[in-house]
Parts: sequence; C-alpha cells; structure tokens
Amino acid sequence: MTRTLRSVAAKPVSFSFVLAPLLAVALWACVSELPTPHYVAQPASALVHVHTPPPPARVETVPAKPASGAVWLDGEWAWQGRKWAWRRGQWVMPPSGAKYSPWTQTRDLNGDVWFASGAWRNAAGEEVTPPEALAVAEAGRSEVTDANGEKEETGRNVRDTKRDRDAGEKP
Repeated sequence: MTRTLRSVAAKPVSFSFVLAPLLAVALWACVSELPTPHYVAQPASALVHVHTPPPPARVETVPAKPASGAVWLDGEWAWQGRKWAWRRGQWVMPPSGAKYSPWTQTRDLNGDVWFASGAWRNAAGEEVTPPEALAVAEAGRSEVTDANGEKEETGRNVRDTKRDRDAGEKP
C-alpha cells in the first residue's frame, strides 16, 4: 500500500484571530476594578474663586481594598488659600444615604477659575461629615510644572496626622 502525501497550503492566520485576544487583554488591563461611590453634581454654592487651576494629578499607589462595601475616592488637589496641596486618595465606607460630589473646576466669562473640593452630600444636597479613611494611597511628591514648563509652587501632601501616625508615618 502506497501513501501519497498531499501538500497542504498553510492558511494565513487572520489578524483578527490573533489581535482580538490581545486587544481584549489590553482593554481589560485599562479598566478600573475600583468600586466608586454614587456621584452627584457639585452645587454652584460650593465653588470658590482661585487664582489658578489645579495642577495635574499626582501619581498614587492604591492600597488593597480594606473591607467589603468600601469605595475608592481618587486623590485631588485642595486649595489652601494661596497654593494647592494634594489630598491623597482613600478607601472609605460611604455614609448612609449620601452621594459623593467629586472636585470640579470651571471658568466664568471673564476667564476666572472657580473650584469645589470633593464632598459627601445628603439627599438635600447639603454637605455631610466625611467618613474616616480606611486606607490611604501613597502619593508621589515630585515637582509640578505648569503648561509653560515652569515649576509650580504647591503645598505638601495634605496629611491627617492621626491617620498617618496610625499608619506609622511621622507627622
């Protein structure tokens, strides 16, 4: 019995067959798995006049989720009257019945900058006492440069002395 070997032409591999799984993995890596609170818009009354918009966000390392039901609040710049200081991101338990108003900025018709810090609000839109942080991000302390490449004067990272002491940091 004689066997004949047939030549089988190699089929070209479809790019979509190869790239689709790679694209799915890349997109999955970019999706945040951090649970966030329910959001509500800032009321106009929360806006304060500031002389310059906040700098770009600092890079933060997010600690592991400390408890079931905890939500993540991103770090944000806080206006200190003359300059900006970084308020580190944190894990918190949302206050009952409250929603979170993330920080925002806007400009008026004259180009003046108005800013509102992140705050928890009740159903009537009133600010409520923020919950204690369960865990806090590590934030970079690099210099901040403005759009012209010049060093921007900012304050230190905002610290909650009691929380930092509990975490073993020096005040």
